[in-house]
Amino acid sequence: MSQRRTGMLDGADRRTLILDAARDVISERGVDAARMADIAERAGVSLGLVQHYFRHRDRLLAEVFSLESERITVRWRNLVDPGADPLTRLVEYLRLCAREGTDPSVRSFRLTWSLWLEFWSKANRDAALREEVAAIYREFSAPFSDAIVEGIERGIFAPRGAVPDIVDRVVSLIDGLAIRTLLDGMDQHRMLSLLVDCLCIELGVADEEAKLLRQRL
Repeated sequence: MSQRRTGMLDGADRRTLILDAARDVISERGVDAARMADIAERAGVSLGLVQHYFRHRDRLLAEVFSLESERITVRWRNLVDPGADPLTRLVEYLRLCAREGTDPSVRSFRLTWSLWLEFWSKANRDAALREEVAAIYREFSAPFSDAIVEGIERGIFAPRGAVPDIVDRVVSLIDGLAIRTLLDGMDQHRMLSLLVDCLCIELGVADEEAKLLRQRL
């Protein structure tokens, strides 16, 4: 995008443009190699404009990951039928995590999970960025928690543990299998199948229903 065109954008749009550029540079080059100048070039704006909106690189990085977390929630809300039964919603959330059957306009599995791998790596070395981790995981976990609670209340699920524990285990498995898929060549459909198997076990889904669910994946 040319600087002339960016001059027509308002402040919020310019911020988003810069954050999107930073996201892409981080995904492709890694967080430590994502220089402010590279981000400005990708966004088609001046380095001064980037520094105007984000005086510190660390603040820019934190906002990139926070925005992506918010977008996941919005995407799930838009792509998953809120009127569907809780188990269907949960499977669809897992499908989106594994990038199975998603809108082609959505970023690829590799770019999406490369960004989060960079986030974890950077947060491990950066105490300030680690402060963002809890908020991001709360945002990511909320749809799972809501659907599970609803399923319990409706008598659909017979969970084998407390809801927060179930959600933590499922979310941790999503992260772990995504890393295996990204780095070890695991098939995305296998990732989805393993996630659904875990979900059924955690929620006490009947064997026959779980079998039918796997067949529909």
